[in-house]
Amino acid sequence: MMTARLQLFATLLAVAFLAGMIELIRKRRVQLKYALLWLFSGVMMLILALFPGLLDWAAGLLGVYDPVNALFAVMLCLGFALMISFSVIMSGNKKNLVRLTQEIALLEKRVRELEAERDGRPERREEKA
Repeated sequence: MMTARLQLFATLLAVAFLAGMIELIRKRRVQLKYALLWLFSGVMMLILALFPGLLDWAAGLLGVYDPVNALFAVMLCLGFALMISFSVIMSGNKKNLVRLTQEIALLEKRVRELEAERDGRPERREEKA
């Protein structure tokens, strides 16, 4: 069973976590679509801090003897979900970076061609090693 002091500490910690995440979203340091899992975990921390009996109930429902083990299992699953989410985001960013790099290279080539036409000199082709 959770003591009143521990419950107060856990509640304040969860509120501080949620306030910090909201501030990061407000300052546009984190986009909302990427912060949803963090917000969800903060809300869950707050709910478990306010109603500690829920963890005992959920552990009993899952057939786990110790509620702390159930909490660790849930946190592990949340960690995996976050890692998968970040992997998907990084993969998308890598594809965008490659596409943008190719577009910049094509635009630079076109600028060189236009400058060569404007100056009336033939375009110099650069050989790649």
